[in-house]
Amino acid sequence: MKLKFLFICTFIFLLTSCNQDKSKKTESPLAEKEVKEFTISSRCYSYSMNKDTIYLKVTNLKDSLVEGNLTYNLFEKDRNQGNFEGKWHGDSLFADYEFESEGKSSTREIFFLKTESGLIEGYGPLKDTLNKVIFQEHSTLILNENILLKPVDCY
Repeated sequence: MKLKFLFICTFIFLLTSCNQDKSKKTESPLAEKEVKEFTISSRCYSYSMNKDTIYLKVTNLKDSLVEGNLTYNLFEKDRNQGNFEGKWHGDSLFADYEFESEGKSSTREIFFLKTESGLIEGYGPLKDTLNKVIFQEHSTLILNENILLKPVDCY
């Protein structure tokens, strides 16, 4: 009798274990789909002319959020390099850029417009807040079309 009871318990255990494995397999495609929807992608852009170089790497996160790094190495000016976090608003990228220059840490707002050819940086009147320098008014920004950051392979 004990042997029969043990056999039945083992059979039920194996049967429920097999059913649990099937339920895990049916969940897997959904989990993979969610991962694919939130895939992180990076694009890099560069400008180089007359001893001036700019390199930007932007990583797109979910919900138009981005992060990345940016380096300005302009001739006869101090190099600055740092990271940024921001958001795409259509073809416009607004971000807070934290960088080091001359051993000093600073934060300023940056703006880039995405075009078919690459990214163009915008500039305009600034104001200094307690923790960072920001644009006075986004609607008055001017594009510096002389400097086009073209897509490049990331490094």
